[in-house]
Amino acid sequence: GARAAAAPRGGKRVRALVLVLLVLQTTVITLLARESRIPVAGRPMYLGAAAVLVSECIKLPVCLAVISRQLGGPRQMLADVRQRVVVGWRDTLAMGLPALLFGLQNMLFFVSVSNLSATSYQLWSQSKTLTTALFYVLYLGGALRRLQWLSLSLLCAGVGLVQASDSVSAAAGAASAGRPLLGISAVLASSLLSGFANIYLEKKMKASEASLWVRNVQLAVFGIPQALFVLFGLERAALAASGPFVGFTPTVWSVVWLRALGGLLVAAVIKYADNIVKCFAAALAIITGMLLSVPLFNVPLSPIFLVGAASTVS
Repeated sequence: GARAAAAPRGGKRVRALVLVLLVLQTTVITLLARESRIPVAGRPMYLGAAAVLVSECIKLPVCLAVISRQLGGPRQMLADVRQRVVVGWRDTLAMGLPALLFGLQNMLFFVSVSNLSATSYQLWSQSKTLTTALFYVLYLGGALRRLQWLSLSLLCAGVGLVQASDSVSAAAGAASAGRPLLGISAVLASSLLSGFANIYLEKKMKASEASLWVRNVQLAVFGIPQALFVLFGLERAALAASGPFVGFTPTVWSVVWLRALGGLLVAAVIKYADNIVKCFAAALAIITGMLLSVPLFNVPLSPIFLVGAASTVS
């Protein structure tokens, strides 16, 4: 009886810890990423593709270390990874699509934060809820209740008001966040990719006994080569001129590590929490990010913006 009672309490503590970490990660990475993409005279801008590659390379050894700890040592880990990743190559191949989508999403993240304020990015990224719901209905054949449709309508209204507020601020001569239309297009495309990738991954995970950490290894099999292709192919000229780590300040390294942590937190959220907790964490991150943006970036919070934020969070 005592042991059974302790288990739920332990589960609640883990869930609370995951929630706190997710809120902190979402808030801090958005603020730091926006800060890192603001041009500074005399300081070269870092390559987003290089940041994505490094974060992917960080996640892989962490996942292998967790598998090793769970199975009892490196030898057992290697045997399990070989069996599930190499021998079970068909299952690994199925991870190619979400890996491609997640990689594109990572690239679009840096485009978004380069052209939107931190708070606007967080609010627009809530459109992931809309795209996830869309693919939940179309791909998984799920059904949404009336209250859920109402929530999605409020979300759409909220992001519309936020953009109206940004347009008014820009017209009034406020500090520009770059090219807002490009930033919005990038974050909406990212949300579309993320929505399908998450639903696809959920379906595959429920149909297999592979652990979340093995899934991350399978994703890395495709994610790392993709990041290498973007860096050494599409960014070849910039890479040849300045090298891969140009502009990597302590802030950029923090973004890279937080990006890697975010990928691992997804696994923890799926295991210890649920979609409700994820939405709650995203809402809290919007509020904290909005409040911190005022002193850090001198972001004015107009009445229209506040109404849009409240509608989006609700």
